[in-house]
Parts: sequence; structure tokens; C-alpha cells
Amino acid sequence: MSQVEGRNPVIEALKGKGAQKLYIQKNLKKNDKIEEIFKLARRKKIPVEYAQKEWLDRKSKTSRHQGVIAIVDKPQYFKLKKVLAEGKREICLILLDRVQDPQNLGSILRTAEAAAVDGVVIPPRDSVDLTPTVRRVAMGGDRIPIVKESLFRAVKALHDEGITVIGVDSSGKKNIYQENLKGAVAFVIGGEHHGLSTEILGKCDSIVKIPMLGSISSLNVGVATAIVLYERIRQMEN
Repeated sequence: MSQVEGRNPVIEALKGKGAQKLYIQKNLKKNDKIEEIFKLARRKKIPVEYAQKEWLDRKSKTSRHQGVIAIVDKPQYFKLKKVLAEGKREICLILLDRVQDPQNLGSILRTAEAAAVDGVVIPPRDSVDLTPTVRRVAMGGDRIPIVKESLFRAVKALHDEGITVIGVDSSGKKNIYQENLKGAVAFVIGGEHHGLSTEILGKCDSIVKIPMLGSISSLNVGVATAIVLYERIRQMEN
């Protein structure tokens, strides 16, 4: 089992599947969010147990439970083959190379869900898992199919399916506004400290960069992912 903490994340968890039990702080002042949590719990027939704040503080893994913790099923990872088979014709995937900060992964999942990405691939090593902090930040974005697989194996499978693999890295000769991001595509994005490995860069069909016009040389990986995904949406709509 896993857990989701905080009012908005718990609401999103209750809207999905897998919530098993709800802990609510005793004498918690009710507001619209708390009322919605109770309403969803009743609708889904999820048992509610009241607990002292001190008990919730000890149980919390994020230190930001806001008086609400949901016990949920352990995260389920998908097979890439299944994601490819069920994805839309102009499929869009994100491959993350060594993203280790739970805040960043949570942010990426939330943006990916909002941008209708078909799946996110993370490697089995050197990557953060779907921790309570990730799920809290994602606020429902963790419903997107997540694949845990070697990036090299994933890139080969994507090439076999005719999907264009685009690396996002400062070494790119073109910027994202000069590259065609439409069609079936997978974006490979590097982690917080290393960027994309040389080996992964060598497997990409093209490498693009986000133009940096000031003195700062790079962006947070969550911000960079959002910029790339919404530039793709802009190109698709035009």
C-alpha cells in the first residue's frame, strides 16, 4: 500500500481508483475541500477513521498532510508495449533520464496529464519512484501510464514503431521553435544535475534546445518539460 497526503491530492486520489481508507484529523475545521473529501468517500464507500493530529504527523511522509491522509493501492507500472498499443495515432511520450527529485517528477506528471501525454518512461535505476511526495505534487497526474524500463530498450522499441525520438538538451543545434514537434513523438529529457547522457543523446533522431536569452544557462526540468509539451500543442493546433 501507499499513501496520498494533503487536501487537493486526496481529492484527486478519491476521484480515481485504488483509495482504500481515509484518515481525517479529529476536530478538523470543515471547508469546501473537506466537504468534498467526505462526499467522495461516501460515494466510493471508503471507510473514514478519525485520528489525532500528532498521530497524523507521525504517519505523514511529506510533513504536509493538512489533516488528511488517504491509503491507496501501491502504484502500478505499465509495460511500454501496452502503452504503445493503446496510445493515440499521434502518440506523445516523455522519457526521463535520471530525474531524482520527487518535486520535479510530480510536476512533470501533472503537466503531462494536462497536456494529454500518453505515457512517461522512467529508468529502473537512478530515478525517483512514485513516492508520497511525488503523488502529492502530481495531484492526480500520477494517473497517467508510467513505465519503468531501460531508456535504451525504450528508445529501440519506439524506433521500431516509427516514433520520432527528440532529445531536449542544451547541446542541440536547433531550438524547439525551429523543430517539427508534431506527429508521433517521444521527448527525452535529462535530470536535475546531469542532463542527457552522451549514450542517450546518440540514440535520438534529433536534439533541440530551449533558447536561453538571459544569463541563466538552464531551466528546472519540470519547467523545461512544460515548455516543450505546450510548444508541441501550439504546433499541432496551427
